[in-house]
Amino acid sequence: MLANLRERELKLAVNATFIVPDLIDPALGVLELRDLPELDLVSTYHDTPDLRLARAGVTLRYRTGDQGGPVWTLKLRVAGSDASVRDELTFPGEPGAIPVAALDLVTALSRACALEPVATLRTRRRRWLLCGGAERELAELVDDEVTVLDGEEVRARFRELELESRGPDLDQLIPIAERLQLAGAVLAEPVPKVVRAMGPRAAAPADLAPVEVQPSDPAGRAVQAAIAAGAIRLTQNDPATRLGEAEPLHQMRVATRRMRSDLRTFAPLVDPAWASGLAEELGWLGGCLGAVRDLDVQIAQLEALADDLRPDLGPIFDPLGEQRETARSALMRELRSSRYTALLDRLVNASRVPSLTAAAEAPVEEALPPLLHTAWRRLARQARTVTPDDPDERYHAVRILAKRARYAAEAIGPVLAGGGKRELLFGAGAAALQDLLGSLQDAVIGADLIHQHAAGSDDPRFSMAAGRLYEREQLVRARARAGYLDLWRRLARRGARLSGGA
Repeated sequence: MLANLRERELKLAVNATFIVPDLIDPALGVLELRDLPELDLVSTYHDTPDLRLARAGVTLRYRTGDQGGPVWTLKLRVAGSDASVRDELTFPGEPGAIPVAALDLVTALSRACALEPVATLRTRRRRWLLCGGAERELAELVDDEVTVLDGEEVRARFRELELESRGPDLDQLIPIAERLQLAGAVLAEPVPKVVRAMGPRAAAPADLAPVEVQPSDPAGRAVQAAIAAGAIRLTQNDPATRLGEAEPLHQMRVATRRMRSDLRTFAPLVDPAWASGLAEELGWLGGCLGAVRDLDVQIAQLEALADDLRPDLGPIFDPLGEQRETARSALMRELRSSRYTALLDRLVNASRVPSLTAAAEAPVEEALPPLLHTAWRRLARQARTVTPDDPDERYHAVRILAKRARYAAEAIGPVLAGGGKRELLFGAGAAALQDLLGSLQDAVIGADLIHQHAAGSDDPRFSMAAGRLYEREQLVRARARAGYLDLWRRLARRGARLSGGA
């Protein structure tokens, strides 16, 4: 891979007679306009036969004509943003062979389906660099005349402008876009060129799309929505996880946990054998992700507490780093396995047609609240009996039930009439308790880890540093246990309101 950039651009549609206006204006922040060399680009886009990448807002192309030479480019959607913001990754390679690294990053979309050339576009590109003075680059404006080719035959032509940021937020480029609009341009949806070229088939919904649920809908639709949401979360974070980022890996693990929890919450609505099989595979993937994530948490927790002690704690941190690399290598093997792609196919199918029972035909408002009450009662039975003298394992058991109750509230609350305000407040309270008990569990694991490494050490500097770090972990543990009762009482009040005070 050559580079990884975040592309931020505005698109504007123009007709064949459009003339780019003078944009040098202090009111726009543009003090200089530099001509850039004109380019003649030929792009061959690759996708599955059913255009899974394009439908998900992702493009993979091989392009000639760039100043740096031919290159493969993969553009990925950024979670929480529309297509005006995308991550752009470039790879060296020959025109007929998609780089393995690029194929790896689209696995969550293509799954087991092979990619093939689906469109060829020739673009005459005129370019200008907009500067704010003192070598301050604002944006690059490109004027693209695009020809869609089918072999040597011309299928279609269109023209568009792109205003790509060279630093400022897109909001700061809006005045420039408005000046272009005054000249006749029209602000357009941030649709990739290949989608415009391929037409409605490329603009169809993605394999995984959010499912809207109304209170009067059959409860089975809420099951469908929960699976779709989890699968979207999983697949959106897959590429960045492969690139080594920690937070996306965490989000993938959360996705597996939520879907397993949702299957448990919706148990009366789903076929038991179907749900059990899906939960088993999600558990397998969650375990692979957790092997890395748990080490990330342990290392971060210890580093946050170590601070001034870090130089003397190599005997703890060095092995943890090695373990993480081993666990990540194992995870990557599984993410490249047929078992993983089979699970993704299974999730796509489950988001469309989950295997439901007759109970799933009841309306959302009737069928779902009792399921949340069940999760709440399971939590309450354990949580209300915990005492300050109980072992850490009892607190951890409550944490697991609090997490399940939280996920149940977050799956059920938003689909109820009025947005489920009570349910979501309860979910927030369960999340707070879960977080507190999570810090307790992390401290317990951290203290055990320190004790294991410090036992028998003959290095006085390490032993002293490890002893101080152990004391800090024990302080975190004590504070978490001390804060338990207050958070539990708050959550208990919210739980009682779920059933009107029962």
